[in-house]
Amino acid sequence: MYKYLHNNQIQFVAGFPEAKQQEGLFLPEGVDPINHFIVRIWHWDENDDDFSIEILDTPGHQVFQDYDDAINCFKTLIVDYPREAAEESKLDLVQYHRGKLTTYHSKILFPPLLAGQIM
Repeated sequence: MYKYLHNNQIQFVAGFPEAKQQEGLFLPEGVDPINHFIVRIWHWDENDDDFSIEILDTPGHQVFQDYDDAINCFKTLIVDYPREAAEESKLDLVQYHRGKLTTYHSKILFPPLLAGQIM
């Protein structure tokens, strides 16, 4: 079961392809459907006890043709996204290649309030 957040509502579908179809998500112009990079944001799901709710709203699930563009987005979100989020999140940079996802970078992000409480 794939869970995602879109328009502030958690949706449940069989998998990501169904979510893409349901929400009308398409690859940006010029992106190779066989090989591209995705920056994904996940929120914590207490029922799963894991980061299992993907954020499909902006700035979540951004697709890039080039690794350089994807890593720049990833690094920018490390700094900027915690200010927007009210809860801890997980940020992933993955490559989609011929139906397989390979994770290159992953980082847990804490909102400033939580980060201040940890120290």
